[in-house]
Amino acid sequence: MIVDFDLLVRETADVFGVSTEDILGPKRTKLASLARHVVMACWADHHPYQDTADRCNRTCHSTVIWARQRVLNEAEMDASFAVMLNAISRRCQYGAELEEKEKEIEICA
Repeated sequence: MIVDFDLLVRETADVFGVSTEDILGPKRTKLASLARHVVMACWADHHPYQDTADRCNRTCHSTVIWARQRVLNEAEMDASFAVMLNAISRRCQYGAELEEKEKEIEICA
């Protein structure tokens, strides 16, 4: 379960090469929109649609429904997108604590 919205936004922004302001703002470029949709889809998997819309500065939960469907369709058609989506979700599920433990394990191995 993803519980840290800010971490999700930062990770997604990093992967897509956009700023967090682009994701949460009104920008409509292709990359910013797709990154925003990824954030909405990941957050909506574990939280109410209206909460997701509010956090992404959108007025209606139907925007989240559309974003989630777009992301699921893209993941179904593009395996590399699905892998990227899974990586973002996995990094955000347990937060930085797991990431630090993974680094320690890599160093010790």
